[in-house]
Amino acid sequence: MLKARQLTFVNPTARISVPVPHQEVSAPIDLSAVRAALNSAEPTRAALAALLAFHAIRIWQLCALQLADLRDGRLQVDDRVIPLAVPVRLRLTAYLTCRQRSWPNTANPHLFIHYRNANTTRPVTPYRIRKRLGMNAQAIRQDRILDEAHASRGDVRRICGLFGLSVAGAYRYTATVDHPVSPVTKRCRNDLAVKRLRS
Repeated sequence: MLKARQLTFVNPTARISVPVPHQEVSAPIDLSAVRAALNSAEPTRAALAALLAFHAIRIWQLCALQLADLRDGRLQVDDRVIPLAVPVRLRLTAYLTCRQRSWPNTANPHLFIHYRNANTTRPVTPYRIRKRLGMNAQAIRQDRILDEAHASRGDVRRICGLFGLSVAGAYRYTATVDHPVSPVTKRCRNDLAVKRLRS
């Protein structure tokens, strides 16, 4: 209004931050697709799916992981040390066996490699990981964090510690705890919880 009346040349409210509602997280994923990826005969696909479904590793972190980051059943991701779940260890062991058998003389230090970068020291690309996984990696990760948010009843500190999120990032998931959940969504989450207990 001030600008329209030529009382000022700029909008005086341009630099004022306005709180915005938290972004909605994605809907629950297709559990049958996750099960298929976890139980895949391809060791690479199964290992990737396990790291996403159990520990919600970011896709760029999957690309950057090196063999030295995996030791004694623990995974070093940035400044965090993640104790790996037993199903994840089993799938990673199967993948490492396949990796050694396929490229025994590779000098690539990265954990995940394929035929294009096995003769180099470059990391795998996010595109290659998404293609091998066969589904949306980010959706698996978000669903895992959302499941933990509901299981912990919105414990922000727990979410931050488990998944390396900021408080603001964790709030995006814990804020959904106070909202009513549809019966279909609740059934999907219960099925996922049962699946993780059985794995």
